[in-house]
Amino acid sequence: ADVSDGNVLPQGAAQFSRVIKVRAQLSSVAKRVTENADEIDKKEWDQIDNFLRTVYGAGEDMKVIAKGIFDPEKKTQAEKDIKLLQSLVQAAQKPVANKDAKGFGVVASKADSLFEEFFDLLSDVPDEL
Repeated sequence: ADVSDGNVLPQGAAQFSRVIKVRAQLSSVAKRVTENADEIDKKEWDQIDNFLRTVYGAGEDMKVIAKGIFDPEKKTQAEKDIKLLQSLVQAAQKPVANKDAKGFGVVASKADSLFEEFFDLLSDVPDEL
């Protein structure tokens, strides 16, 4: 697989694409957990725990993306958001281990707001427009 073959995204775009996908997946996992907690068995909780590693990995992709932020304040805030996101993912392992749907929902919601803030920091369009 090669970018020149047309079937792979170039670096940067690939990371951005993965982060967007992980955010969407986190949203659907959080919805499933909060709305159908009684249907989730141990195997599915284990899969959710594995998915948390994917979310943590998205933080690594976000670090690569953040290198392209030119505004020093925005770059610093993005780095803080990434660290907080990865800490949140680690904290989410406790509600998952305890099969605590409500606790997981709270953490997932906070993580989603960090994704949102990160994407806002990437925008260089002035607020006045």
